[in-house]
Amino acid sequence: MTIINYSVQQILRTYHQHLNDRSRLSKEKGYKKVIQQDDVSISQESKKKLLTDKITQEITNQFLSGADRNETMQAIINQLSQEYGKPLEVSSDDEQHLVFKILHKENGGETEVLSPAENEQVRKRLFDITKSVVYDNLI
Repeated sequence: MTIINYSVQQILRTYHQHLNDRSRLSKEKGYKKVIQQDDVSISQESKKKLLTDKITQEITNQFLSGADRNETMQAIINQLSQEYGKPLEVSSDDEQHLVFKILHKENGGETEVLSPAENEQVRKRLFDITKSVVYDNLI
């Protein structure tokens, strides 16, 4: 069997074309991968604030659900009561709104519900206190 030069040249030409196509395609894929890699960096302070917001929301949800109070929740209530000037109790009316009541220890533990406007102010302050306590407790 005789192989002529023309056939060998054609085979080599085709082989080189395939090699060129492969290298060109691999370069394009590599270039696309490099372009698609976005680097986002968040500062430590921003991460801490985001985490504080998430934890604050979780603690607020615990107040709404009526879960057992942990040390942090009790510290928040104590600070809120101290700022308000009277001992306060927090409960939920329908697991959507917080209701604040003044505890009268001298009258056998009777409670007095705050007005809606006052309740809203105390709720905002509870959120602010919770945020500051959580932020201070984060490392």
